[in-house]
Amino acid sequence: MENNRTNEPVYMKVYRGLKAEIQKGTYPVNSFLPKESELEGIYGVSRTTVRKAVKMLSQENILEVRQGCGTKVCDYKATQDYNKVTSVTESLRKKGYSVSTGSMMIDTVDAVGEMAEGLEIPSGTKLARVQRLQLADDNPVTIMENYIPYSFVPGIEKYQDKFVAFYQFLEETYGITIDSTKDRISAVSATFIEAQILGIKPRDALLMVRRVCYHEDRPICMDYVKIIGSRYEVEIHGHGRSK
Repeated sequence: MENNRTNEPVYMKVYRGLKAEIQKGTYPVNSFLPKESELEGIYGVSRTTVRKAVKMLSQENILEVRQGCGTKVCDYKATQDYNKVTSVTESLRKKGYSVSTGSMMIDTVDAVGEMAEGLEIPSGTKLARVQRLQLADDNPVTIMENYIPYSFVPGIEKYQDKFVAFYQFLEETYGITIDSTKDRISAVSATFIEAQILGIKPRDALLMVRRVCYHEDRPICMDYVKIIGSRYEVEIHGHGRSK
């Protein structure tokens, strides 16, 4: 079997091949992979190599080996742990997706209403607005809007189309680290326009996240994110009983 990556073990190529086939839907969620003997023939490798690749995918919760039944494809959609400060983009990457920006626009708007209140700034304060369509493995999954006082990010418009992960960009370019967040999460139906952008049907379920980001207890930006509900979930850990 030909190895396209220098010094990469053969089982890694099988791992990457299986993962790619799962993500593009060749093996749908809740279906079973072909038998080990079939995978040996498909990839031209030994059973030991197939098992190593399957074990790696099982450790990522993409596959589940069921004795006597076969190897099942799990629900591998991205999970965001809301007990830590992270972003949708970072969560998708951790699940193994290649994340890119389909389109982006950066402009300025005045803070009004909820925006001014959430950021604790006077109404009319100039904000930088970053609007993006995020892709996972070239498929649209998220519509994002980020708002931050322009005085924190002067000249941000010149970086249009030059970054993918907003929080990482803020850290590396402006030295702004987000150390805490406050989120409101709800389910909404996709509008006709949103459905056209995301390639889904109108009224399909979206996960809506309204987030205020903080640095040293000071609100510094607000995010409005809509994610295709079938491709994403959140994970929250509770500690102690509240009555």
